Amino acid sequence: MTPEELQRAWVRQAQADAEHGVIECRMCKHRSGLDETTTLWRNGMLVFALCDRCAGSHDIAFSPTEAGVEVRARRRGPLIVGGHR
Repeated sequence: MTPEELQRAWVRQAQADAEHGVIECRMCKHRSGLDETTTLWRNGMLVFALCDRCAGSHDIAFSPTEAGVEVRARRRGPLIVGGHR
């Protein structure tokens, strides 16, 4: 699948999920209730969804473009991969 096809598939699934009160985070793929997410809607369509955990650990910027909406995220702290808790 191309990136455009993947985006369209995500939007279709996210619209269906939102009707049932849940959203999948675009960053971590965690499913959360609508009351635990930040969502961006444009022309009645869900464009982006972010769980509260990811929103709390990233600085997010949304910018309109000719093709749609550009989303950029920057992590606020270091990402530790394979670390022990």
